[in-house]
Amino acid sequence: MNSLQKAGRLASRLLTIAVANPRRLSHVLGSALAASDEVMNRAGDPLQIPQVDVNSLLPESGEPWRIHLAFFPWTYASISILEFSCLVLLMKRAKAARVFEFGTYMGVSVTQFVLNVGPDSAVYTLDLPENSTGTLLKIDDPDEAALTVQNRKGSLVPPDLKPRVTFLQQDSAAFDESPHAGKIDFVFVDGAHSYDYVKSDSEKGWRMLRSGGIIAWHDVRHQDPDVVRFLVESSYRPTRIRGTSLAFAQKP
Repeated sequence: MNSLQKAGRLASRLLTIAVANPRRLSHVLGSALAASDEVMNRAGDPLQIPQVDVNSLLPESGEPWRIHLAFFPWTYASISILEFSCLVLLMKRAKAARVFEFGTYMGVSVTQFVLNVGPDSAVYTLDLPENSTGTLLKIDDPDEAALTVQNRKGSLVPPDLKPRVTFLQQDSAAFDESPHAGKIDFVFVDGAHSYDYVKSDSEKGWRMLRSGGIIAWHDVRHQDPDVVRFLVESSYRPTRIRGTSLAFAQKP
């Protein structure tokens, strides 16, 4: 069915609903408007990136993977419960023992990471220092800029898990990744969402990955067009996970 045929069928259904069940018309129109938001801006259209179902992340054979999750009270700018699970599944696929995160914020995601690696593993998370007054690269979005000056970074990480996390306080644009080059199994990019920072964090994360390692990005959605634009332009060939704002790529 081509686009014109779909438009005709939708128009016919809208007319039927308007007559038979008008109270549900708002629901249908709301869903259509939400879908149109994704594709209004070509540069920030996430549908340009191929997607897979979460079930494709499950093990193909063998023993079941056991995962551990920590659930927190809802926190602004955090990841969803489904995204928790997807990130851990990606870690399992990468057989991750060494994990690096760009963007600690309150520590919700890094908690999931440390819960799902062995006791002799290494988990690093990087964010701006407390009481930071600026960034090396430009951030235009006011909401993003407001997050850079928020304190209490990593404050939600349970006390018994904190000793297993290496907290790095530095602007990621100034971070020297060379000591980790080729040594990290899993990288999560969830720092500032401006194009320059996504590019800088991703390139450093890619250099840190070993062959076969996996890098994942958060907020791959139309609301964060710089993230989408960078990934579309990149050579990483990322894949989105349906029902989430996550994308990932595996290093050859």
